[in-house]
Amino acid sequence: MTKQLFPNLSRYFVPDIVYEDTKIIFVLESPHIQEVKMGYPVAGKSGYDMSNVLFGINEAFGKLVFEQKIKNIGIINVCNYPLQHSAYNEMYDEVVFFEKIRQNPNKRRYDKEGINDTLLKIMDDFYKRLVIHKDKKIVLCGRFAQNAFYNLFDTNEFQAVLFVPHPSFNNWKKEKYQEQIQLLKRFII
Repeated sequence: MTKQLFPNLSRYFVPDIVYEDTKIIFVLESPHIQEVKMGYPVAGKSGYDMSNVLFGINEAFGKLVFEQKIKNIGIINVCNYPLQHSAYNEMYDEVVFFEKIRQNPNKRRYDKEGINDTLLKIMDDFYKRLVIHKDKKIVLCGRFAQNAFYNLFDTNEFQAVLFVPHPSFNNWKKEKYQEQIQLLKRFII
């Protein structure tokens, strides 16, 4: 279903990881270069930081979840295609919009460029992929994931929802976020 969203970008598509036993879903923005290369979410530096902080393991979080070395956890990206143009080998029309959507995931009031059409496709697809998991705990990683979620859902619709900073730039190791990270550690037990 999602793969057909942007057929000309199919080689950049990175699927979500959700298993039958999944109880907690981490929601992130979109894949990037390592994720496209490996074929699963959070395969790069952010993934290593997540695993290190949460489990003391030096392996990408996405790999651990993909190989089911960590049980009961799933990963969903708001967009299954990279939103950063640097992840693409060539420029596609959609990528220009992706970059703008990444900067602002909200519907435009004045949309001369037609960004809303692409945004609505992405958000509708995200909604369909997440709405079937209302019985699970949701961890929103970063402002983009938080904004996308709150534009579509009410937190009361899900078992529990926790917002944490995006794991990029060593955020999860920074002192100012330690209270949220400790909450996260308790949340996923």
